[in-house]
Amino acid sequence: MNDDLAAHQFAEAVSGLAPVALRAAATLRLADHILAGHDHLSALAERTAADPDLLERLMQFLVCRQIFDEPQHGVYGLTGLSTALLDGHPSRLRSWLDQSGMGARLDAATTSLLQALRTGQPPYPELYGKTFYEDLAAHPSGVTFDGLRSHHAKSFAGELVQAYPWPTDGHVVDLGGGAGVLLDALMRTYPRLRSTLLDLPDAAHAATERLTAAGHGDRFTVLAGSFFEPLPPGDMYTLVNVLHNWNDDNTVRILRGCAEAADRHTVVLVVERLLDQGDPYAMTSMDLGMFLFLGGRERTLSRYRELATAAGLVHMGTTEVPAGLYILAFAPGPRLLKV
Repeated sequence: MNDDLAAHQFAEAVSGLAPVALRAAATLRLADHILAGHDHLSALAERTAADPDLLERLMQFLVCRQIFDEPQHGVYGLTGLSTALLDGHPSRLRSWLDQSGMGARLDAATTSLLQALRTGQPPYPELYGKTFYEDLAAHPSGVTFDGLRSHHAKSFAGELVQAYPWPTDGHVVDLGGGAGVLLDALMRTYPRLRSTLLDLPDAAHAATERLTAAGHGDRFTVLAGSFFEPLPPGDMYTLVNVLHNWNDDNTVRILRGCAEAADRHTVVLVVERLLDQGDPYAMTSMDLGMFLFLGGRERTLSRYRELATAAGLVHMGTTEVPAGLYILAFAPGPRLLKV
């Protein structure tokens, strides 16, 4: 990294204005208004009910950082960066940043990092009086969050289906499976495959609607409940982007539940990003966020293996997925095998 770039990045980090400005732009849907042809300052101010003078100053701040373009004075255009703020962008970044939704509650937790460093506890429950998932169930923006979660799953479900030799006619139990995106993709690919999805009530309801509408008939069961309780039987248990939400003790509890429900042929698949792989900027950011919101963390492959061993599972292999995810396959250890 050259010195000038490093100095700019340090200045942005010190000022703290750039994240706030981006969130304001996302909440006001500036990119979508510009794309729709409302690219003059006066039109943008009218569309967003913003003060024209301050809006111009915000746009100048974003233009010089190449978030937006200004081909003529007071006329704005999109750049490669601001296209990510469009409502229809595959990343759904605008929805994550929108301060009228779940984003504002997440941001409040990130500003409590110093408190977390001193207490060693995630600040989210302290801020809202509930754990993240309890708050999600009670907060109106939870619907938006579940929608974003489902959209994220769609971005990699096809790659997961192609990357691993799934059972063609067995029974897959998806723990914390959200709205059923992965199971839908699997059952479309393998017409004899049966499945069970276990998640909290709102997600379970969304999964029932999705899998029913997809025409999977009686090949699936959806259970509203907790994976800390005894698990339903299955040939394979999947945990996709689940374990990084939990601390080490609860991760062992979840994996031990899989081991105790398994028979000699059962496979447990853990799908996660790995802390020591991929972009360190993204992974370290995700690692801190998982703790601040949920008390969880990102982990290395060796750490997942250690936790699985403590839960009575044996690591059988690792498969890399193009989306940056890794499929970690485990089997029950000899002492936990059912006779």
